[in-house]
Amino acid sequence: MTTQIKRLFVNGFPSLYGGAGTELHHQIIVWRKLGMEVHLVPSWEYHQEPLYNEMAALGVIMHAPGDWSAVQPGDPVLGFCNAEFLQSLPEIRKRTKRTVFVNCMTWLFDKEKEAMQKGEIAMFLYQNEAVRRNVMPVLRQLNGDPQVQFLTFSPYFHAEAFPFVRERDTDFFGCGRISRQDADKFAASTLHIYDTFVSPVLKHGLFLGFDQRSEKKIGRPFDWIQIAHNQREVSQQAFYRHCRIVLQPTDTTENWPRVGFEAMASGSVLIVDNRGGWREMVEHGKTGWLCDNERDFIYYASKMAYEPHLRDDMAEEARLRGLQLGGLEVSMESWKEVFEAMCRLPE
Repeated sequence: MTTQIKRLFVNGFPSLYGGAGTELHHQIIVWRKLGMEVHLVPSWEYHQEPLYNEMAALGVIMHAPGDWSAVQPGDPVLGFCNAEFLQSLPEIRKRTKRTVFVNCMTWLFDKEKEAMQKGEIAMFLYQNEAVRRNVMPVLRQLNGDPQVQFLTFSPYFHAEAFPFVRERDTDFFGCGRISRQDADKFAASTLHIYDTFVSPVLKHGLFLGFDQRSEKKIGRPFDWIQIAHNQREVSQQAFYRHCRIVLQPTDTTENWPRVGFEAMASGSVLIVDNRGGWREMVEHGKTGWLCDNERDFIYYASKMAYEPHLRDDMAEEARLRGLQLGGLEVSMESWKEVFEAMCRLPE
């Protein structure tokens, strides 16, 4: 790897569940394959985290929460959609000016804009080129420093963790949705869609990521829909083994949804909103379905229930699409370019 960057620091800790934490987990795998020395500076006590042992086995160096003493001038420090990172920028920049923020949303945080005004972020990274084009002009208006970099990288998805499921129970039609429990992750019409779509066999739903906030938004799910608070109750892999389709109407505009990669790798056909990162990820009618309204969700869910051969063909096409979008080689080349750009940042 022809770059002066030999090590990097990340504020936070990877997780098995949730967009930014899961993405960080998979990017660490890429960085280590590239020979990068990876340091984690969490904002909380991490020894009981599910991925602690894996991080240790990968050779990741883990520091005490909030301890930046090991950072040297020229070391890049990354925050993956991390509010604590934005709060810690003044302390971090006493040691290095190579501060890098990865915003996993489609909108800007107030603290992110404030940090840009103060010149506290040297590089912004995006998974989605459309998001980069939309938000970069807004940030440039706050600070016109030409040394601030805006780049898009190709995030790696570790498909090996989500084996493709070819055979599922034929006594029922498994469907479900997976997300954080936040109310915005649920469309108000979610239960209407699940109730209305039709299937030649009994429907059996599973909502992974559900609590009082979700219930306040959409109501109590039907008896034929199982709910799980998080992945400690039902693993992601068990969720996808259950689901022939991921039927996921939301009120949010997704950036580069990790659950899309998980579903494609696992063979669960995506039925999702026709906006945001889903448009980049899903090829309508080939690897999944993009929906403009609740009628679309109902129609395509019913179609998948009644046309198993088409569903299986789409699942296979989606598996290949996921490997193309989130493959190791393309991500490694992308990160090499990012590290080269980091070399040009002020130290």
